[in-house]
Amino acid sequence: NCPAVPELDLLDRFKAREKAAESLQAMGALAKTEAYENNVGFSDRSDVPIEPRISEQWFLRYPKTKEALAVVRDNLIRFFPPHWEKVYAQWLENIRDWCISRQVWWGHRIPAWYRKAQIPSSKSQNGEEIHVGINPPADAENWTQDSDTLDTWFSSWLWAYETMDKETRKKFYPTSALVTAPDIIFFWVARMIIAGLEFKPGKSDSVEDNIAFRDVYFTGLIRDKLGRKMSKSLGNSPDPLELIDKYGADGLRFGLMRIAPRGQDIRFDEKQIEEGRNFATKLWNVARFRQMHGPSDVAPKIDKEAVSIYALELLARLNETIDAIEAAYREYQFNTVAQRLYDFVWSDYCDWFVEAAKTEIFGSDEAQKKSALAVMDFVLSAILRLLHPFMPYITEELWSLLDFGKTSIQFALPPEKIRLDDVPELTGKRRLVSALYQTIQAGRNLRAESKLPSNRKIRFILRTDEKLISSQISTLTRLLNAEEVELDPKYQSPAGNPVAVTPLGEIFLTVAAADRAGERQRLDKEITKIEVEMRAVEEKLGNKSFVDRAPAAIVEEHRQRLKAFSVQLEKLKHAREGLN
Repeated sequence: NCPAVPELDLLDRFKAREKAAESLQAMGALAKTEAYENNVGFSDRSDVPIEPRISEQWFLRYPKTKEALAVVRDNLIRFFPPHWEKVYAQWLENIRDWCISRQVWWGHRIPAWYRKAQIPSSKSQNGEEIHVGINPPADAENWTQDSDTLDTWFSSWLWAYETMDKETRKKFYPTSALVTAPDIIFFWVARMIIAGLEFKPGKSDSVEDNIAFRDVYFTGLIRDKLGRKMSKSLGNSPDPLELIDKYGADGLRFGLMRIAPRGQDIRFDEKQIEEGRNFATKLWNVARFRQMHGPSDVAPKIDKEAVSIYALELLARLNETIDAIEAAYREYQFNTVAQRLYDFVWSDYCDWFVEAAKTEIFGSDEAQKKSALAVMDFVLSAILRLLHPFMPYITEELWSLLDFGKTSIQFALPPEKIRLDDVPELTGKRRLVSALYQTIQAGRNLRAESKLPSNRKIRFILRTDEKLISSQISTLTRLLNAEEVELDPKYQSPAGNPVAVTPLGEIFLTVAAADRAGERQRLDKEITKIEVEMRAVEEKLGNKSFVDRAPAAIVEEHRQRLKAFSVQLEKLKHAREGLN
């Protein structure tokens, strides 16, 4: 539109330019014309050039910007991850007026009216010739409302409290947490904070009662393997329904949550979803194993004096897992929650406890069997409740299958830690279990390095003076899949027999015609590894700053590690010399 130059008014912009050049030429006001190339952006929708156009707009000068900075700086509102606080502060410290008007049909219309006698929709009029208000002027027939609409964020910035009536607001405002993406910190998050501080919708005028929320959790983006943002045009976005058909909804959900660090982008790989499916399968199988041995107990009684040392270790690990999960939830570290649950279920429960408990479950002592099953019921019930937010379908099904409750698992209370501080010599028993597990792992490694199949029964000899483990031989034999585990404190191994140093002593793998060259090579690697670890500890202990500033318990722990490494190294070198 160009009413000031009638011959150009209502012409197409390209025709108007040609006509303007002709008029300037006729007036003698055009010095020269020159062709040049330039990069011009084109609209994706209409495929026409995008050009700037000067127009009159409505602007809002932001209120309460200093106060909005202060509530985040003083941690009345916390950002997760906290590094987004710097981005937020940088924007508020350099803030400009907000253009709130838009030239689109759909939206809240600008509440401004102009006298019909004036130029329509002119925002440059003064005083009484323009009416601003929610309601039109009394003589509305003599006025014309501005045709512009408000920026969509102009209504969104009121969302934190305008979605609630007064009674609801008294109960739930300020809200607890906002989950959003970091790319709208300016569009939405900062403006909601400002709106709350300006309009004071809280139950008092205090700042604490008028902040929009207490926590803001910023999510990351899921990208493809090349790090590109997923989009329809690139065709790099997987179909979630196809993934659910292939891996299950729980597998998809858990697989993604486990690999999504707080507020960071992740690169999508279907392998990660497959791991989620495998975890769900593992959980199903271990629950079915429990079901095979009779009905579950909703409220099992744990006799802490009668349970095995492996059960005590599991219950202690469950307590540690609950503590770690609660701490991670407080910091919105959902991937940490998922990983801790994955480690506890797969390793602590399935790989170690269930396998160790089979000695009691398949044994002749009925009391020991009942004790092991009671611990299974207690721990499985806790596992399902802890996993339910991540894997709602399988946990609901197993909750019903194991008859842990008459109603949905959704209404079950979170699991509580079991008291273990009254267990006699708990620390010593846990240390023994740790030593047994390390010994078993060392024996399995010997088997693998000797290229012996895991299903082949093999004889092991443990050279140790530790008398406490004599009652654990049956469990050692089962977990090592051994033909026999013999305790011999004076055993002299033939040259070439594979050996590993463990916290309980040296464990030997007795096989005929052992590969002397291969065993020498393996021991050389072990010796090198121990020497590297020893040097690292020695350097720390040789650092006066570390010794002076570190807690005494940490320094002592390093000294004990150095002593243990020295003992291991001496035994490994002795075994290596026997092969010369």
